[in-house]
Amino acid sequence: MKKKLIYLFTASAILLGACKKGYLDINTNPNNATSAKPALILTGALNNTAASTTGHSIFYSFAALWMNYWMTPGGVSGWYEERSYNFTTNWSGSTTLWANVYDNLTDYTYLETQGKASGQNFFVAVAKTMKAWDYQYLVDFYGNVPYSQASQSVKFLTPKYDKGQEIYEDLAKQLDTAANLFKTASVAPGDASADIFAKGNVQKWGKFANTLKLRILLRQSQMPGREAYIKAEIAKINANGMGYIGTGDGIFNNPGYLNTDGKQNPFWGVYGYKVDGTRTASHGYMLASTYGMDFLKNNADPRLAKMYNTVNDNAGSTYVSLQWGQDVNFDQTIQTVSSIGEGVLKSYDQPQPIITDFESLFIQAEAAQRGWIAGDAKAYYEAAVKANFVYLGLTEAEAITYLADQAVAKWDTNSDKMALIIKQKWAAMNGTNDIEPWSDYRRLELPADMPISIASTVTTKKIPVRMLYPQREYNTNSANVIAEGTINQFTSRIFWDVQ
Repeated sequence: MKKKLIYLFTASAILLGACKKGYLDINTNPNNATSAKPALILTGALNNTAASTTGHSIFYSFAALWMNYWMTPGGVSGWYEERSYNFTTNWSGSTTLWANVYDNLTDYTYLETQGKASGQNFFVAVAKTMKAWDYQYLVDFYGNVPYSQASQSVKFLTPKYDKGQEIYEDLAKQLDTAANLFKTASVAPGDASADIFAKGNVQKWGKFANTLKLRILLRQSQMPGREAYIKAEIAKINANGMGYIGTGDGIFNNPGYLNTDGKQNPFWGVYGYKVDGTRTASHGYMLASTYGMDFLKNNADPRLAKMYNTVNDNAGSTYVSLQWGQDVNFDQTIQTVSSIGEGVLKSYDQPQPIITDFESLFIQAEAAQRGWIAGDAKAYYEAAVKANFVYLGLTEAEAITYLADQAVAKWDTNSDKMALIIKQKWAAMNGTNDIEPWSDYRRLELPADMPISIASTVTTKKIPVRMLYPQREYNTNSANVIAEGTINQFTSRIFWDVQ
């Protein structure tokens, strides 16, 4: 049943307290519903996006493994599904992603309604942008999903499934509307403080909306007969004049993370250290994968020391990795294998990346290389690598040296520019958003040498191309989900995945 929202905190209380379900979570009480001002909805909704997507363990516990950034250690049970690729409709990866994203969409649907009711276009535009963020991932994970009848359970208890391509096309329209609203929207000082992504900076929000639309369009790059549509949609981005996220423009969430249980940066809280300074269990569960580490080690890449610790959580002096899927023993633990590095795990109050400047610049590099946007693809590419170095705590000068000296990074001497862009994008995205490299791999089959798990339990030697619909849908919306046919994680491709 539809949850009606109740917001019990003032803006200041929201920033200091935690709700029942989590830090800054939006509280609900269907038996005592009230309306709320958009600003009171905004903070919790944005914080939930960070906590349930880029800051959530599910976002990393499968894609980071499949993309060979991390590997699970010996002596720890679990990860059968991730290591073998054999998962069911009850797998936590499928069920948690679905539940979290649709819950977050309920927040943004309410935000849009209240923004329209109060005549505050800023909130309408934010809601449209963030709904596009959420729905893109739902389509990318599951394909056809409830869209036109979703978040309306009073009217539609069993919402129909819309085609993924149709959803994508409507998201492009919604982002156009959002960008144009941002051009003229005004933001009151109190409302700006509730915006924990951009502090009411409408120009930054407009860039975010445009960048998200460009990412949506590039997902469709391999579809036959789609280029004219993509170019026409990019022309609409150019017309609004807001531009794209550039160097220093990344979108991050930071509501004021504290070194208190439940109020740390969500990524740090899962993969970093507890309030008392001891490491979390998951910090010891995600260790270096050989493919990911060797790319850095073999090419004198200074990002090695930022993306991975030496053995024994930097107490040792050597870098050691595990091959993806290998049988591991009790001696292969965080004491003997490298762990997640300090450039990714910065501090308990580090801003949580939503979309970084380097991700946006890699997207622009690909679009420019295809001839779809103006500008020099090489310039976008090199700016992306430099921005990634800076994000990790290195210097731009180190990036310039790397780009000039290492064959795997040189633009002029690489004959396959697309492969170069995607490989360096894959390298850069380690620990900030591991879903995007998985999507690039499904779309382009790049990096081409991505290893398959060597676990003995692997029966299909192929990285999955999608999630399965969660069992809850088969229990509560059975007619609609069954109409989608038999779904297989290896063969039921998302509409844009035509390789």
